[in-house]
Amino acid sequence: MGQIRAVSSKTHSYLAKQWDELAAERHRQIASGEDLSFTHVVVPSVRKLLAGANNRVVLDIGCGTGDFTKELADAAQQVVAIDPSHESIAVARRVCREAVNVRFIESSLEELGPQFRCETATAAVAVMSLMTAPDLDALANRLAQLLAGGSQFIAVLTHPCFWPRYSGYEREPWFQYDAEIFVEAPFAISRCRTDIQTTHIHRPLRRYLEALSKVGFALQAALEPLPAADIQSMYPNPWEFPRFIALRWQKLG
Repeated sequence: MGQIRAVSSKTHSYLAKQWDELAAERHRQIASGEDLSFTHVVVPSVRKLLAGANNRVVLDIGCGTGDFTKELADAAQQVVAIDPSHESIAVARRVCREAVNVRFIESSLEELGPQFRCETATAAVAVMSLMTAPDLDALANRLAQLLAGGSQFIAVLTHPCFWPRYSGYEREPWFQYDAEIFVEAPFAISRCRTDIQTTHIHRPLRRYLEALSKVGFALQAALEPLPAADIQSMYPNPWEFPRFIALRWQKLG
């Protein structure tokens, strides 16, 4: 098994290749219910924060293997699902093959060129993808261009305050909470570890708040979800602190 380490900054194409390798296994983890956190913590948090939003045209940013995209398709008139991983998009197309209102785009949000056209989006979600965006400011700027005024943006990400402790790199000599650090490690969930390397970017919480505020988003709600007691008992180790944070912004104007 590889070790957790700090690495130099990476491009979207580099990160996409890692997710290409993980795509089939990632879908298996989610579809089988093996990923307890996705099913019982992450998705319920998105549902809660998305309730009441205008779901006419929803951007699914970093849609991955489409397991949540499929649920979005049941709630929205139109879903535009975006991900730079070719293999993840291929899996997502199969997962959502019966959803006629989903459009898939193989790209990162921030690399969508000016030729990209869709009806002005009325909501957006980023389910476990903000911490894999190499350039957070570029993503926030592009999101502001695509969302209509009054639209909501919901994101769930690894909790910057607690994930380093949970993942075991909080006391590494290279870790500094207030820094932006690209962290490479074998992809793991509580009940399954792999040898496939993926990269996430540690950022202090304030960076997410500042990046969205700077381009006209106001924070509306924040959740630090914990699993219910019956779900806690299914984990190899009980949760000592929140592992994820869920945030909802509204675009002003």
